[in-house]
Amino acid sequence: MLILNNVEVKYLNVILVLRGVSLELDEGGFICILGANGAGKTTTLKAISGLLRTEEGYVTDGTIEYNGKMIHNRYPEDVSRMGILQVVEGRRMAEHLTVEENLRAGSLIVPGNGARLKRDLDLVFDYFPKLKLLKGATAGYCSGGEQQMMLVGRCLMGHPNVMLLDEPSLGLAPLLVQEIADVVAKINKEEKVAVLLVEQNARIALELATYGYVMESGRMVLDGTAEALKTNEDVKEFYLGMSTAAAGERRSYRDVKHYKRRKRWLG
Repeated sequence: MLILNNVEVKYLNVILVLRGVSLELDEGGFICILGANGAGKTTTLKAISGLLRTEEGYVTDGTIEYNGKMIHNRYPEDVSRMGILQVVEGRRMAEHLTVEENLRAGSLIVPGNGARLKRDLDLVFDYFPKLKLLKGATAGYCSGGEQQMMLVGRCLMGHPNVMLLDEPSLGLAPLLVQEIADVVAKINKEEKVAVLLVEQNARIALELATYGYVMESGRMVLDGTAEALKTNEDVKEFYLGMSTAAAGERRSYRDVKHYKRRKRWLG
């Protein structure tokens, strides 16, 4: 459904950010990209959604294919009308509008009448009952978790075939993270919306996704099923915070602080 093949991205035709990135997302699938800040995860999503163009970034090599059509370097409004919608990092919204007005804004790319709009709003409120109680509230005064629910709901209003989620857990309490994650999983399963999740919280990402990629310094260094990545020693140590020390062995603080084992993919 969505294929990135050796994608290279540069900003201002000078700054090389992505170096030969390849991934695949099947129809109705759920994949994730793990990596630290600055690895290139968000740039990968923006390369797909077309938002790179707003930041003087371009795909300078490789291809991005969606349902047989090349979409790299297309305008974001064209990509969104094809059914690829991104929930951007940082909870960007129209803060002065109400929650319902923000949700309605997500439906502007979908043709239809008032009956269709009401059905879509009811669907969002079924997934996020709290939003129904807050629909008249000013969006900027809602909590971070409520805003994130609203943004996922706004994306759903646009009838996505592919949902690109960028760090939805950022700055949220663990209970809210789990609540939103559960809803995203239901949307994937019930609405058959394919999901590409970018997330630093590797634990929640690997619970949701069926396949994952690990990104460092603008390139994919590891990929595999979610179950395989959960048991990978490097992923466990560097992304899940699980020590590889032998059972019963205890390390002093100094040992942990100065631990220098290299990731296996670095050679």
